[in-house]
Amino acid sequence: MHTLSNTSMFWQSLAAMCAVQVVAVVCVQWLHARTGLLKRYLGHAVALAVGVLLGTGLLHLLPEAIEELGNHTGLWLAFCGTFVFLFAVERIFSALTGNAAETAATETLSTVHHHHGHHTSRPMNLVFGGMLHSFVDGVSAAAAFTLGPRIGLLTALAIVLHEIPHRLGDFALFMHLGLSEKKALRLAAFVGAPSLLGVLLVAGIGSAGMAASAWLLPVSAASFVYVAAANLMPELQHECKLMRVAGQIGALVVGVLLVVLLGKLPGA
Repeated sequence: MHTLSNTSMFWQSLAAMCAVQVVAVVCVQWLHARTGLLKRYLGHAVALAVGVLLGTGLLHLLPEAIEELGNHTGLWLAFCGTFVFLFAVERIFSALTGNAAETAATETLSTVHHHHGHHTSRPMNLVFGGMLHSFVDGVSAAAAFTLGPRIGLLTALAIVLHEIPHRLGDFALFMHLGLSEKKALRLAAFVGAPSLLGVLLVAGIGSAGMAASAWLLPVSAASFVYVAAANLMPELQHECKLMRVAGQIGALVVGVLLVVLLGKLPGA
């Protein structure tokens, strides 16, 4: 399997994660005032993100991990251990702070219009939970770029598709808590900063030996599957209208097919 040099991986993954953060913030700024568009298509966007995350994690990152490391118990322990670890971190965070570790995308519409009531959430708790996920995203992207730009870009696509709805949720909750629009947007942007630290971590590991960074592939695959299955798919279950449900299922399938088709394009 061809792998990129550590320097090339670092700059490509750093550029990709910077682009992800810029796209997410620009989309938040553009979409938050267009509530009609959000109400109609947010569920479809979340479903598309689920498909891309599952496709990238199960059809690309996990097979690459098996090819790099071999199909043995250690790899599956890393995969399952990451899944359990992420669940444990989210539940402990929720128990300690009273907030979810990551804002539900479907809260966007309900909070953006209601700036009253009891404000039990604390902005810094929300920021910390989002930053934790952003760090994992940065690690995932950098680990994927060690294998080449194609799988790296697929991973970045998966990240940006699930970052946009969740960043919208963060922004809406910050506004709901009484923050100004400018400050809420700055906090929503700040949440993505640790993704760059994730890239630096993988670059540091890579300088000590590229083989070690291969163990981040099952970790990245598990994190994508976890976000899709535990964070995003439950949000889709709130929809009860048959046509919208059918549209969301279709968007999920399109997300998986998109990953399959992009994976077949020529690339490194």
